Amino acid sequence: MSPLLLSLVVLMALVMAYYNGFHDASNAVSTAITTRSLRESTALGMAAILNLLGALLGMVMIGLSLPWALHLLGLEPLAAQLVDAPDVLALCLLAIITATLAWEILTWWMGMPSSTWHSFFGGVLGVSLIAGSSAPWGRFAGILAISVVGPLLAIGISYAVMQALLALIRTQRVRIDHVRFAQTVTAGLVATGHGIADSRIPLAVVAIVVIPLGLPTGASLALMLPIALAMAAGTFMGGHRIIRTIGRRLTDLSASQGLAAESTSAGLMGLGAIGLEFPMSSSHSLASSVIGAGVAMGPRQVRWNVARTMVGIWVVTPIATAVIAGSIAAVLRELPLV
Repeated sequence: MSPLLLSLVVLMALVMAYYNGFHDASNAVSTAITTRSLRESTALGMAAILNLLGALLGMVMIGLSLPWALHLLGLEPLAAQLVDAPDVLALCLLAIITATLAWEILTWWMGMPSSTWHSFFGGVLGVSLIAGSSAPWGRFAGILAISVVGPLLAIGISYAVMQALLALIRTQRVRIDHVRFAQTVTAGLVATGHGIADSRIPLAVVAIVVIPLGLPTGASLALMLPIALAMAAGTFMGGHRIIRTIGRRLTDLSASQGLAAESTSAGLMGLGAIGLEFPMSSSHSLASSVIGAGVAMGPRQVRWNVARTMVGIWVVTPIATAVIAGSIAAVLRELPLV
């Protein structure tokens, strides 16, 4: 692989890590900020630190290897076809990352949460089809299944948790200061879970281009820290448009609703990261949990027009990034870069 393409892939992976933190900061802090359990600067700072720690923890938990990275991102068929053309593989990775970033920038501008995992996998499908490789349909089907089951579970569990909280509050066994403290804890858990799950995408991208160079294990592991720091820096900046959507536009969030949503999301993300092979989108789980907590207060408390738009974005995401990544790959293939 040429030094230029290697540098570009690593740089773009770091940009993706930064923007993932920026785009998904809302997952950890939107409810705590909206309910005033935490000041905005405090919430973003806490989320950034815990995203950093979560990213490092998630990286330590994995065995960094080329097979792991290729399987995680669904790139085994494409990599097998391009085993003798590493520069072409690098261009494919650049097309996928660029499509992922373009979609995340668009959804941030719209103020809509979306899944980085779904964006990336859509890009993989689009590039695989353009390159004439067999697309990883089996793995993609698993991701889509989780994207359907996960939000439904989140709505149901959050609804039940909210009903339990309302019952406890009515008995005066739980006071608002208890709820606000607990919400601070659950916000931290969501931030940590996000770091564990989403740091794996840029790390896997870097592993794919660095490990074949035969560098010492320590050199590969040293890439973990810049990726974790980039994600933490993006989180600290915070994507305020999406924070407003989850915290205010979906429903008028109370501290109890925030606690129900965050605890549900943290639990589901933990299940996805540890108990399942497929990742659970933090954006999908938290937004769906907010809807469930809102429904517990009454169906009219949820702004269904916003919810419908949000779900529509989720459905379109892999299709859109497949088209974008495929188009970019087709253009790059015609350029004299390799």
